[in-house]
Amino acid sequence: MEWTTLAATFLGASIAMGSTVLVEVRKDRRETLGEWRRSKRELYGVYLATLAQVRSDLQLVVLDRSLPDAERVLTAHQVFARCYELRYQLEVFAPRAVVEPALRYFRSVRKLRDATGTGMADGDEECTRIFPEIMDTLADVRTAMRLDMGTDMLATD
Repeated sequence: MEWTTLAATFLGASIAMGSTVLVEVRKDRRETLGEWRRSKRELYGVYLATLAQVRSDLQLVVLDRSLPDAERVLTAHQVFARCYELRYQLEVFAPRAVVEPALRYFRSVRKLRDATGTGMADGDEECTRIFPEIMDTLADVRTAMRLDMGTDMLATD
């Protein structure tokens, strides 16, 4: 048996094993990145959907003038309560470039909650000030989320 044959076999086996390990590492990295992207996409979608539903529910409370003041405050707080869990999740998992506009959006919807509880009516000056602010902060957070997800070409839709 020649040493060159043994060395060539060993070298070939080393190259094959090294390339297999490299492929597996890249595959694992790609799968991890894909899972992370799916998780963020789901979190971002749930966050936006929940705050949109809360905003809609608060608008209904504003329009319902038959609610007594105490019940209006309680309803507004109950409607908004489900936003906190998502806010905290977003603060942990999202990058700062997404968290900051997301918190501005959260706070603008919270202003709507507070104004709803104090008896704001449709058409009030406060109402005409709050809703455009909410829509502006929503546009900002949506753009930040799209940029983070790598869909920045959609940000001009």
